[in-house]
Amino acid sequence: MSELELYRRDITKAGGNTNEVDSLVEDILKVSTPPELQALLQQLDTQASRLDCFRDCDYAAVAVQFAAERALNAATRRRLLEFALARARWFASCATAGGEGLARSVHVRELVELLGNAA
Repeated sequence: MSELELYRRDITKAGGNTNEVDSLVEDILKVSTPPELQALLQQLDTQASRLDCFRDCDYAAVAVQFAAERALNAATRRRLLEFALARARWFASCATAGGEGLARSVHVRELVELLGNAA
């Protein structure tokens, strides 16, 4: 089971629902122009902020990271990873304790590495 599937399961067990975020992520993979992509990413940012946090990473950042693997082209893949990184950095900055911040920064580092490899 992937990290995304495990995270989705945890949210569902706690009474949450990822359907809106998951649907937007799938829609993002179907768009063909940068303006369409940007509009959907803005919607996703808003919707994702409504989910509670259940792990040391942002659900939307993980979902977009996994979706980037299926992007139609390198430019879209890079934009998705940039979006995921921005959300992961924001999430890490919201940590209320040092250990929590360090744990959340693991995902940030992973995305930075993926972006470096996407160049």
